[in-house]
Amino acid sequence: MKSALKISGDERRASIIKASQSVFVEKGFNGTTTRELAEAAGVSEALLFKHFPSKEALYSAILTSACEDEGAKMHERLAALEPSTSTLVFLVRGLVSHILGRQPDESGRLFFRLIIRSLMDEGEFARLATQGGPSHWVRKVAECLEAAKAAGDMTEASVPPDLCGWFSLQLVTGVMLHSLPGESVIDYGVSYEELVKQIVWFCLRGMGLKEVAIRRSCELEGVCAN
Repeated sequence: MKSALKISGDERRASIIKASQSVFVEKGFNGTTTRELAEAAGVSEALLFKHFPSKEALYSAILTSACEDEGAKMHERLAALEPSTSTLVFLVRGLVSHILGRQPDESGRLFFRLIIRSLMDEGEFARLATQGGPSHWVRKVAECLEAAKAAGDMTEASVPPDLCGWFSLQLVTGVMLHSLPGESVIDYGVSYEELVKQIVWFCLRGMGLKEVAIRRSCELEGVCAN
């Protein structure tokens, strides 16, 4: 294990960013002091300021790091998918399962908490977050909707492709927010598995997919509603 004297500047910077995230989540940007950030990172305020000249600079580094990591991972996964009706179902199913997953890893929980705290505060992290993975996902959904239209799988009247992606993302996020206490504050009257199925179908219908196309693709995904 490296001692504090031997740790490199990049490693120290990364450790400060990691330690500071939970402080910002708990107290928000305005409620957090540089002393608290330094204590959480196990460094002096002088050393903190050596790497980050201000609280704003540290917060910006946290936002950029989190959003770039999430965006890069999402872009890589989506780039390999061929736009189609079946891919659209896969994307929606994956979104619902990911966001409503009962046990996201620690980094996933922290990411969502930062977004929520940001929405309650200045909104900067939430804005940056939408420019990463979510924007890539929305663009791929739009491509899939165009492919579905070309295949004759869309109804005549449908919501603009870009809005379809954003509306679906916000719907699923809203359901997730109501489940943050550990158990949903809304009793949907169905099991978790059935809730996922119904949300997937609701999103796909709202996007304008024909019933027969939804059922055909959902059968392949194993998410058909009863």
